[in-house]
Amino acid sequence: MRGRCTRLLVFTLLTPAAFVVCPASGPTDTAVVSAAGLPSRYEPVQPCRLVDERDGFGLISVDANTARVSTSACGIPDDAAAIVVSATIVRPQQKGWLVAYPAGATRPTAATLNWNAGTTRANTSTVRVGDGNLLEIYRKDGFGRGGVVIDVVGAFVPAESATSGRLVVPDTGQRILDTRDDSGSPLGPDSTARVPLPDGVPADAVALAVNLTAVDTRSNGFFTMFPAGSVRPEASVLNADRRGQNRAAATIVPVTPDGFDLYTKGGAHVIVDMTGWFTGESAEESDDGLFVPAVPARLRDTRPETAPIYPGGTISVPLPARAGQPAAVAFSMTMVAPERRGFVTAHAARTPRGATSSGNGMPFEVTAQFGITAASSTGIEIYSNAGTELTVDLLGWFTGTQVQMTEAAFAGNPVPTQRVIALGDSTMAGVDRNRAWAQLRGADFDFRARSCARLVRVSCRGREGPIPPPTALDTLRSLPYGFYDVAVIMSGYNEGPSDVAAAVPIIIREARAKGIRRIIWMTHAREFNFDKGGGITGKQTYALHNSFIRSHASVNHDVYAMEWSRVVRQVPFWLYFDGIHLDKYGGHGAADFISRAVAHVTGQSCPMPQVVGGSTNGVCPDPGFMPAVDIAGLYGI
Repeated sequence: MRGRCTRLLVFTLLTPAAFVVCPASGPTDTAVVSAAGLPSRYEPVQPCRLVDERDGFGLISVDANTARVSTSACGIPDDAAAIVVSATIVRPQQKGWLVAYPAGATRPTAATLNWNAGTTRANTSTVRVGDGNLLEIYRKDGFGRGGVVIDVVGAFVPAESATSGRLVVPDTGQRILDTRDDSGSPLGPDSTARVPLPDGVPADAVALAVNLTAVDTRSNGFFTMFPAGSVRPEASVLNADRRGQNRAAATIVPVTPDGFDLYTKGGAHVIVDMTGWFTGESAEESDDGLFVPAVPARLRDTRPETAPIYPGGTISVPLPARAGQPAAVAFSMTMVAPERRGFVTAHAARTPRGATSSGNGMPFEVTAQFGITAASSTGIEIYSNAGTELTVDLLGWFTGTQVQMTEAAFAGNPVPTQRVIALGDSTMAGVDRNRAWAQLRGADFDFRARSCARLVRVSCRGREGPIPPPTALDTLRSLPYGFYDVAVIMSGYNEGPSDVAAAVPIIIREARAKGIRRIIWMTHAREFNFDKGGGITGKQTYALHNSFIRSHASVNHDVYAMEWSRVVRQVPFWLYFDGIHLDKYGGHGAADFISRAVAHVTGQSCPMPQVVGGSTNGVCPDPGFMPAVDIAGLYGI
């Protein structure tokens, strides 16, 4: 940072979700966390438009993908350490993502929001402002492809202690409005509802931290929250694109003694969950509840891990040591293309999960959402009712006393029985020929291996009959969506390098299109050395095949190159003289290898110990980098 006091933005990004989600994940940047700003108290600000790209003001161009925003406007206090804003991207022309961070800082490994072309989404995020009172925004798809609108609605000013503007966080969230229960009727189009202060919140509280969920929207439109009795500002906190959507966004809304007003343009059932409130002048002076902004830092990303959050599962999100012992954290989380409509709930780790939600997701969309939640000494936990991949980025934290843990154990993320489709040629068909089905364990296997089966190009005629078997692509195209969790591929021996190079990305795309989340590709067995002489020999061909498989696994988080070639080098007697097809022990060994590979990539224990009398505790190690198992000893063959 350049030796000066920096400031922070908290803003709601009403933008489209996308299948391009954030940058690649990385470990938490402790240097960024250690560069946290000054403790600060919240102070309401009259809503004011800071940026409107459509009208050509507020954005300072840096390059095609980067712009800066000045915060020396809109009556923001000169000594503000942070401001609260509502921001919108209006109908972008293509999908993309963006991240906001302090000017002068290195662009962090984090995402503020994601969107698809022509759609509108909402999110809130805290982003520090850096050199020259500037915020820097990096937009993956480039500026000029959609209007960015940012409205200031509040500020944080430095304070070593304070009476007013300190956050008070209950142990669990509190539902303060649910039109499904309260009235039974949704809010109509162009209507406003009054939300009074909930029990326990003092009448002079200056703001509430809330999560707004729109359920079963009646049409496209926006939602706005503002102090009760005041003029509705030209701002919004949540947008819907069409009828029948569930959308959610969190924000900090200023209040009066009468609470706040909630306006909807298009109509919907609405749910409001409170995660905390900001004190008024009647509170005692204290240094608890002050906000400490941080440059965004990635805390967790399930995509490259062995498993998403499964339906009904919970993941833990430890906090970096450099954050100290915060009473609450501000974070941004992104639900990545869940298969079902559902919600997530964040809460202090090892404490009961309340009956509230922190964010909602629609099938196959990517939704970034802001949150504030209490924290315990082991961090926070996030529950998903329907399952999702998730990224979590730290934005800042609040000082005070941490929530006491009351649960003896972590709730966990139990892995449901995995449904596996295995596609292969005559090499994998050796599992069938040797009747090695008993070694396919730990999952539900649909085993489809036929001699001469190819990946994409029309197959040759195999030994099973006069009709060529279907290709792997044909089989994948015939599958119902979402029926299989994992695909195992052991094919390509009947094809040349150019065919395999072209086929691998096609198979990956088709598997994803069928809802398959993990793709295991077994490397080709015959990779012992290069044959001498001119031209491409069989061994050289398979070495090239393996290089294609490994290269795709290195850049795709859902593709795994399982080193079958490495294992069979240790036990050449598993194969016939050609070094490819499975002998008796190889058939059983391949089935055991496949079972271990599935357990490894899905985060489960091995279905059998590695050695006779061994243990299966912990996540099954990658079988491609373990010694070949003693098939005879383990299975009595």
